[in-house]
Amino acid sequence: MSARLRAVIAAHFDPRDGSPYWLARARELGIDALDCVREVDDLALFGPFDLTALSRHPIEHFMPRHVLAQPWLVLAETGGTSGEPRPIAWSADDFEAAFIAPFLRRVADFAFDGGHWLWLGPGGPHVIGKAAQRIAQLTTGGDAFSVDFDPRWFRQLAPASLARARYLEHVLAQALRVLMLQDVRYLFATPVVLTALATRLTATVRMRVRFIYLGGMPLAAESMRAIGTAFPAARCLAGYGNTLFGVTHEALAGPASAAPPRYLPDSDRLIVRVVPLDGASAVARLSARAEPGARGQVVMHRLDPSAFLPCVMERDAAVRVPLTSDQDGIEDPRPIDHPDFKIDNGIY
Repeated sequence: MSARLRAVIAAHFDPRDGSPYWLARARELGIDALDCVREVDDLALFGPFDLTALSRHPIEHFMPRHVLAQPWLVLAETGGTSGEPRPIAWSADDFEAAFIAPFLRRVADFAFDGGHWLWLGPGGPHVIGKAAQRIAQLTTGGDAFSVDFDPRWFRQLAPASLARARYLEHVLAQALRVLMLQDVRYLFATPVVLTALATRLTATVRMRVRFIYLGGMPLAAESMRAIGTAFPAARCLAGYGNTLFGVTHEALAGPASAAPPRYLPDSDRLIVRVVPLDGASAVARLSARAEPGARGQVVMHRLDPSAFLPCVMERDAAVRVPLTSDQDGIEDPRPIDHPDFKIDNGIY
């Protein structure tokens, strides 16, 4: 068992100071996690994690006592793409490890030499806005410019409606005002918004952009090629992840690549696996792995002091890229057709 997994299990299942939710859940399942969970494979004992639990309990129920005593917690909610938003908390160290450090490692050879970031995504309860501002501070020394951007309201509007078109226009108009006046050289945006924005920009403004960070929804290879063509002076990086787990990044092949995007986790705090799409039960599938090169369902395990989230069966299917006995990379993630909910990415 990895030292990380051993420490996280010890913290969340400590009989006196552990997480109230997980102590109760272990009693409900009739297992002693301190004894039974020795390897990543053993996490299947918990079964698929019920994300609605995050909406039924206060955030304190998912954190050990020593985390609650820390002076700063990052509080966030999911975007509600597949249903009700879910609240979650991050310690300062876990937030940095999940959202900031992976980005900085990937761009270590890039020089952010002057200019500003423009963040074209949600703020408020969305953790990605907090990450965007932190990245801007560490790379340029100041905040990113940003726009008013509410994906939850966008999803309340009828698909293909005039109201949706007007809301997207509202986001684009704000971005254009900043880009035409300010020295913006770095963009952090969703593929949908950036693709729409590119057609409004002059060649001079597009050539000024030197770095593009894409996130918020799965990225198709054709979208990357289109963005690379529109911003020929920019280096592009795509991230895959969410509010609950953090971000893993594309293994850069360049914006003109015809290959589908491939994301490779580089930390043992986030375990990614690709399991078969079909099987006798969800529990049985959690204990299996899709064949290398085959498409399966993405499963994530978050191993953090501030939150232990095992066996979350994600809304996406992806091609399995074997990395280690515990860890998979993923290629070409796409939403799964699900009978119980409809995925509405919208603009984020």
